[in-house]
Amino acid sequence: MKLTRRDFNKVAVGAVSSLGAMSPPGVANAAPRLAANISTIDGVRFGLQPYCYHDVPMNRENRPILIERMVENKLDIVELHTTWCEPSFSGPGVSAQEARKKLRDWRVSTPDSYYQKIKQEFSDAGIEIFTSWVNFGIREGDETTDEEIDAAFRAAKALGCKGIVGSYGLAFAHRLIPYPEKYGVFAGLHNHDNLSDPDAFSNEESFVKGLAISPDFKATLDVRHFTAGNGDCLAFLQKHHERTSTVHMGDRRRNNGHSTPFGQGDAPIIQILQMIRDNKWPIVVLLEFEHGTLRTGVEEVQIAYDYCKRALA
Repeated sequence: MKLTRRDFNKVAVGAVSSLGAMSPPGVANAAPRLAANISTIDGVRFGLQPYCYHDVPMNRENRPILIERMVENKLDIVELHTTWCEPSFSGPGVSAQEARKKLRDWRVSTPDSYYQKIKQEFSDAGIEIFTSWVNFGIREGDETTDEEIDAAFRAAKALGCKGIVGSYGLAFAHRLIPYPEKYGVFAGLHNHDNLSDPDAFSNEESFVKGLAISPDFKATLDVRHFTAGNGDCLAFLQKHHERTSTVHMGDRRRNNGHSTPFGQGDAPIIQILQMIRDNKWPIVVLLEFEHGTLRTGVEEVQIAYDYCKRALA
């Protein structure tokens, strides 16, 4: 029997009740270990964009909580924001410019061994760090130096990443050209729904321009934003799957609409997953949501993950 989107959503209540007995995650001395490739479902590799755990500040002090929650959700691959690794230099009496300079200096001077230890933390829990999410400073007064870009790629390699992803546009992408080949780490181009900015990655045309810059660039297709910008995710993947490393999988309304729980928006989640499965494309699916919820992050991620599992059943 073929399930409709409404049928999919009805089953979600069961996913929440199954998590009801779980205690809130805390910091433990050692997280349990996941079985290898436990989050590969019918040939489709699932992981997490950990922004989903909205109630946990993304800082290095909370990294053990991130690992515990991923183990609880049985997801074994992650896109790791640099904030989970880096210290914060903000504080009373410290200007934004001073804090930014201290962070820049820290990035440049931190040895590979620091990141290798972080990689081991995740590896000990059975989790692979697939990509590093870097917030490159691209605003006036917050420029990223070439030395800092080099340090970001070096850190990604030490973390065991396959690539680096960030919210930057076409102009900044040109500055990344030398580094993927140097470190063997691809540069991921991530889209938003800002169709009015000619520099932004937002539609197929802008992706095509970005991918043409270097063969070491790959698309990180954000399904929510692409749908909100009235893009056709299925047509994009059919044309550009060989240059797509990842999809950020979430749901949203078209016409710049709001984010929704999986199955309640206009994103073709079911069809995308079945297309990746049927074509055996090595595209990693990272779960991500931004809608408000009264549930815990673990519960909401599990509902999204279970929705995807049913799509492949």
